[in-house]
Amino acid sequence: MSKIKGLLLLVLGAILVDFAVENASLAPGLKLFRFELGKAPIFLIAYGGLLLGLLTGWLGHVLRVKRQKRAALLAAKPESPGAPQGQPQ
Repeated sequence: MSKIKGLLLLVLGAILVDFAVENASLAPGLKLFRFELGKAPIFLIAYGGLLLGLLTGWLGHVLRVKRQKRAALLAAKPESPGAPQGQPQ
């Protein structure tokens, strides 16, 4: 790992820790359809949203790549000799 990459990761880690320390207070109660879901620190809510977004994007990317590979295989696959050729006119 290059020195610059290591330094950037260290700075990013420091920013994440600082954000967590500064926002450790409890947020107002989380409610959904008038049901109290509980209370959580603000940084957990922010990190949870970030993690949920990353997982959703990763899953979407994986599914799109699978679909593209399947389409490429079907396009490259020659038709079998016993398959009907279409209707002559």
